[in-house]
Amino acid sequence: MIAFAMVRHRLRSILGGFVALTLGVALLAASAIVITSARPAVPPRYENAAVLAVPEEAGTRSDDFTVARSVWSVDEANVLVEEIARDDGVTDAVAEHRFQVQVMDGDRILGDAVDGDPNGAGWSSFVLGSTRLLDGAGPSGDDEVVLPASYGRSVGDTVDVLTAGAEWPMTVSGITDGDDVLLPDPLAEESATGVSLIGVVTTAGADPAGSGDLVRGVVGPTSDVYTDDERGAMESEFDASNNWVGQQLLVLIGALAVFVSVFVVGTTFTFQVSVRRRELALLRAVGGTPRQVRRMLLGEAAVVGVVASLVGAALGIVGAHLLGDRMIDGGLLSRYWEVRSVALPVGASVLIGLATAVAGVLAASRKGAAVRPLEALRPEEGRDETMPRWRLWVAVCAGLLGVVLVVATMRGDMEQAIAYGLASSLALLVAAAVAAPLYLPRLIGLLPGNSPLTELLRVQARTGPRRTASTLLPALLVSTLAVTVLGQTDTLGGAIEEHSRGEIPGDAMLVRTDGGGGLTDTALERTREHVGGEVVSHLSTGVYVDGRWVESVGLRPDAVPEGTALASPATAGRFGWAEGDTVDLTWRDGTTGRIPVTIEEFPPELEMWAELALPHDLAREHDPATFTIMAAFDPVDAEALSTALADQGVRVEDTDRLLDEGVATEIGLLRLFAGIILVLSLGYTAISLANTLSLSTSARRRDLALLRVAGAHRRQVLGLLTAESGLVTTIGLILGASLSLPGLYALTIGLRDEFDPRRGPAEVAVLLPWSELGLVFAASLLIGVLAALVPAARTLRRSPSAMVAERR
Repeated sequence: MIAFAMVRHRLRSILGGFVALTLGVALLAASAIVITSARPAVPPRYENAAVLAVPEEAGTRSDDFTVARSVWSVDEANVLVEEIARDDGVTDAVAEHRFQVQVMDGDRILGDAVDGDPNGAGWSSFVLGSTRLLDGAGPSGDDEVVLPASYGRSVGDTVDVLTAGAEWPMTVSGITDGDDVLLPDPLAEESATGVSLIGVVTTAGADPAGSGDLVRGVVGPTSDVYTDDERGAMESEFDASNNWVGQQLLVLIGALAVFVSVFVVGTTFTFQVSVRRRELALLRAVGGTPRQVRRMLLGEAAVVGVVASLVGAALGIVGAHLLGDRMIDGGLLSRYWEVRSVALPVGASVLIGLATAVAGVLAASRKGAAVRPLEALRPEEGRDETMPRWRLWVAVCAGLLGVVLVVATMRGDMEQAIAYGLASSLALLVAAAVAAPLYLPRLIGLLPGNSPLTELLRVQARTGPRRTASTLLPALLVSTLAVTVLGQTDTLGGAIEEHSRGEIPGDAMLVRTDGGGGLTDTALERTREHVGGEVVSHLSTGVYVDGRWVESVGLRPDAVPEGTALASPATAGRFGWAEGDTVDLTWRDGTTGRIPVTIEEFPPELEMWAELALPHDLAREHDPATFTIMAAFDPVDAEALSTALADQGVRVEDTDRLLDEGVATEIGLLRLFAGIILVLSLGYTAISLANTLSLSTSARRRDLALLRVAGAHRRQVLGLLTAESGLVTTIGLILGASLSLPGLYALTIGLRDEFDPRRGPAEVAVLLPWSELGLVFAASLLIGVLAALVPAARTLRRSPSAMVAERR
């Protein structure tokens, strides 16, 4: 087939596009495998349960992402479990009592910190999972506990088990291969906040659908009942990793890989068609039709696309394991993640890779098919002067889209502003890239002076605008992405640092020694005794009003009068409350009650997430499972207090340092995005420039030979190529940076209303990391110069006659 023959003949010239597409498909396949494998899976603690029932959804928490559910009270759950257990096909029906727990061995916290995962449960929950008992037996009394093997304890060892409001010395009665700390059921019921799940184990061979219908009929239509693979929905109920952040990052990587691959492959084939005009004209002269020429070029792209996609897919399979492991370590994927799906994401990646190759050459194939036979006899100069009208239309449409996205950036919320800002820069990038052959020669024509070098640069730009534009595009791409992504990262980071640090009332705070979250009531009481002054603490909890979740906080000291609730004006308006109203609500444990409401502005550290404030003791009465999230105070002797709290797994830290660490964590995720994008961009820049300038040097052998015959030294010719590549790369870097600025300034407007509303619109300034951008620009410039010098130096080692005679 002629397409295979042409690919073999031009293997060196298509190498850059091949490598770019291979890397793009590898990244896309790895990302797709990780994403599809990250779909919810049944947690091991529930694998043995045929049916899982949970109360109805009541909204989302303050992060607008985590689902908040209502709960069954203990009495309600016991009635439901008894009715389900009457069925002959049910072997076990368990009302699960789950709570936060901390196991101490002296001053050391056992196990790994898993924020937000309530890994304490009653022994009866053991039958719901696939967890195995490795040694010992279940607890036979209130002073025994079953621990995971990862805690490093043995049967017969003694440990201290800490819940939010209690502490028990216990003996280890059993060891499992799971993650949960299993207490006797009476203690678990005492420590849990209502019942949030009922698990049902059925007899062998029982129909899961029938069992699901049975449970659904008992718990009622408002509750959610899961069977078979649907049980995977429970993973997100207890997975506190930044799974959604990781998936956003992977989607961004995959989209960027496709975008840049089309960019590079399209540039490669477009430039190849320009170089091969005589060859294509000869094909037309010997009888080739435009359709045959187009089919040949598309066939070449298909061959490259298939081979590159298959190689990239193989690399992606290997890369998915490495990428998944790194994301688990970074808390961006669930700890239960494993590669579960390969065929579908790999097949889709191969098809997308093939489509990318064909899409990249479509315009070039139309251009190649339009070559007339007589063009084989025409000189190469002057052929690129007339630009097709479609370029103007595409440039205008992309530019208008960029303007629309800039306006959308100013009007969106924080997440929308970031996405629209990046999209606006990419739209303007497309406009600038498509129109580059039109404006670039004119820009270079503005160079001052009349030296021979300046004149040569002007002539080269006029006679080869597409070649010059091909050199511009990689620098334009990396500059636009670098300034946009790094600018967004630093601008958002600066805004968070200035406007979102919070106002913590105290110079010191309590933190867990293992880096986890949550403090026991015992730790708070000891702190108050030691400090002898005010200790401000926050217990994150919630209530239900008309079935809707209301994010609440338990406060100490008595910021809220005993027996009342404090509502923010926004919450009062949401439910139609007035000052002094007595309202009906459902507590966190599923019991109901009435309470008088006072309406008042919340302090800044609470307003961003809490809707209702309760006295700490009242909140703890109805939520015994949850650790206190924060305690701040002015320390008397921090070292002595840390010693006193060591057996609670707590130490004293400086408030400002903790706030700095919190801001650094938020910005760290943004920098992770930025770093990956920049590495990808620089890699693609190197590939694209090396490929384009190698083709350019090959196409200009006659010009270079003519300069040598006219008396130019090799050093002078290399100087011309260095100046040309450096000039065009510099123009691309400056232009790309300019294209990023509208989106960045629009982002500052979009962020103004994202912080404390009582202070009015926040003043947000564009911040750019000049040192990092300088390194990116210097690396791009170095890549551009080296990509021009290396193939040119190799070509100039030959004599002028050999340069002309060399086969392309």
